[in-house]
Amino acid sequence: MIVFFLKFNLTLFFRIMGFTMELLEPTFRSKNLINAEECFILIIDVQSFFMKDMTQNQRDNFVEKSIHLVKLASLLKLPIIITAENIKKNGTIPDKIAHSLPKTVQIFDKFIYSCWGQENIRNAINETKRKTAVVCGLETDICVGQTAIDILDNGFRVVVLTDITYSRNDTENEIGLKRMVHHGAILSLLKTW
Repeated sequence: MIVFFLKFNLTLFFRIMGFTMELLEPTFRSKNLINAEECFILIIDVQSFFMKDMTQNQRDNFVEKSIHLVKLASLLKLPIIITAENIKKNGTIPDKIAHSLPKTVQIFDKFIYSCWGQENIRNAINETKRKTAVVCGLETDICVGQTAIDILDNGFRVVVLTDITYSRNDTENEIGLKRMVHHGAILSLLKTW
């Protein structure tokens, strides 16, 4: 009788608190949390050309975090879309990042600021059939910002990884982030999204 009473009360307590007894997992999920099954990764213009104003330490950290994101996305089987602005003029992405990409990932040669404005990239985004873009890249106030705003305006949710997003100076970076937030983007970090 005591065992039944304790089990019944624990079950009732866990259900009231929103957990199931079997796995003690939440039976609800906040709509404000990011669900990986709804996400795709969009890495914008992570090219050495745009990293020239970074210190060597910043550049190394940026590249390592980009690689970590690619590995995490691969582990979670998230679609990865990566762009490089005008490869012929500005060069492609660093070899370390390129070598971390799954073989199926194409690097899109981008010729306008917003990824959404280029048809082949927009089609790749839509083909993911996912509605949350996890965005990072260069530069916050131009290509990343314009892409995020366009994607938001087209019914997507945007999470900007601020520790893998950069502009040539702090003011440009801050303004770019504020502009995206003003339009509805969510700011996060690689380790917390």
